Amino acid sequence: MYLHYALDLWFEKVVKPQCRGRALIYRFADDFVCAFQYRDDANKFYRNLPKRLGKFDLQVAPEKTQILRFSRFHPTMRRRFTFLGFEFYWEPDRKGIPRVKRRTSRKKLRGIVSNITEWIRKNRHLPERKFFQVINAKLRGHYNYYDSQSIWTYYHQAIGICF
Repeated sequence: MYLHYALDLWFEKVVKPQCRGRALIYRFADDFVCAFQYRDDANKFYRNLPKRLGKFDLQVAPEKTQILRFSRFHPTMRRRFTFLGFEFYWEPDRKGIPRVKRRTSRKKLRGIVSNITEWIRKNRHLPERKFFQVINAKLRGHYNYYDSQSIWTYYHQAIGICF
């Protein structure tokens, strides 16, 4: 709700009208990604963002903030970004047309595998029925959010530790 005034409305009413090209914002809670057609528009936004957030006693997280060229005309794995636990990158499809792909970020996958490993080790004493109810709930939660590649990694790690 707070960022609605600090960021969303400002982006729509001030930033977009001043841009030469297209500008988009994708936000979930306090995380957001902005896309600009032209580098000059991105640079101007990048310079003005800390000032805007400062008016609301908010700060930009420097370790999470960057300007990145992310274009289908320059697809490479070096130009990828992480947003909400997913890594986004360009890759050609079967017909050779560059498409945006996503996968679970490696850092996030290591963290969730570590969490399930720790939980299993600490809760092996539970009755079998209760233990597997919780494991199944954790697996379902992961399946519902992340992509298929990481599902198998997570599943095999969890099952391997259980037995």
